[in-house]
Amino acid sequence: MPVVDEVSWPFYVSAVATGVAFGYVTQRGGFCLTRALSNLFLMGDATIVRAYLLALFVATVGVHLILGAGLVQIPIRPFHWLGNLLGGFLFGVGMILAGGCSGSTWYRVGEGAVGAWIVLLAFAMGATTTSVGILAPARRALQGPTVTVDGVSPTLASLIGVSPWAVIGVLGVLLAIFLWRGSPEPEHAKWPWAVTGVAVGMLIAVGWWTSSFDQAPTGITFASNTGQALTYPLVGYPNRVNWSMVLLVGVPIGAFLAAWRAGEFRWKLPPGWSLVQLFAGGLLMGTAAILAEGCNITQGLTHSATLALGSLVAFGAMWVGAYAAVWVMFLRKG
Repeated sequence: MPVVDEVSWPFYVSAVATGVAFGYVTQRGGFCLTRALSNLFLMGDATIVRAYLLALFVATVGVHLILGAGLVQIPIRPFHWLGNLLGGFLFGVGMILAGGCSGSTWYRVGEGAVGAWIVLLAFAMGATTTSVGILAPARRALQGPTVTVDGVSPTLASLIGVSPWAVIGVLGVLLAIFLWRGSPEPEHAKWPWAVTGVAVGMLIAVGWWTSSFDQAPTGITFASNTGQALTYPLVGYPNRVNWSMVLLVGVPIGAFLAAWRAGEFRWKLPPGWSLVQLFAGGLLMGTAAILAEGCNITQGLTHSATLALGSLVAFGAMWVGAYAAVWVMFLRKG
């Protein structure tokens, strides 16, 4: 565990401040991949999807500006195609069952949602079982098949053989067309989708720099650190508090401040019959997040912003898994 001395203050302050900012912004924007995809698949409402895609684009621009300035060395996630595909798909199913993704579950704690604690406990159990528990051998086997380009982890740019900025330019044009053709935003009490998307994207990019106060930059993540928040106080794993674990402290604080100011904080008890579904969804999300090497924030934004091919594939698989779950649970019955 880091020694609490003068050198350690940037470590703690950067982690808590980043978490508070992320919790505040995502709560005010209602930023949640589960909600985004459910609204899209069930009602044809792409409002939050627009915010999500805009956040990814802004984060991608920010990350490559940071790389170009040499502010931090950002690793490229490996393309473990089988683990990324299967883990991403199962994560998408799990988040529909749980009624929230990993990031939104953490900020819903700050809104007073008691069910979010059930999801997080199950998530942490699934993540621990898959990372260091009985499912670890299966995880390693599924993550074995690896794709490289010239011996290194591929990005969308290196796969095509062009500059990352050329890819970003094309993605920007496609995104602009999608956003321009979108329907007017329905009235709601949250921030406009454009404000939310820009704010989240900027935080994702800045998170790579603020996390560099730890031994190695990790960016904003909610996968392995959620499991470590359970194992560290119980068995001392990992052997020290890392930046991502401290980040988790700030998220519900920021969400509480946002919800309280907006008059949205209230204690919410889940129906008794839903507890099993919430627990199952959280357990599946935690297991799948470790298999996919990240959740909808870790892989879907933080690492997809590097244009890592494995992260983009995992993120896409989450969309497919979410649609499959929505179809089975709702659309098929209609």
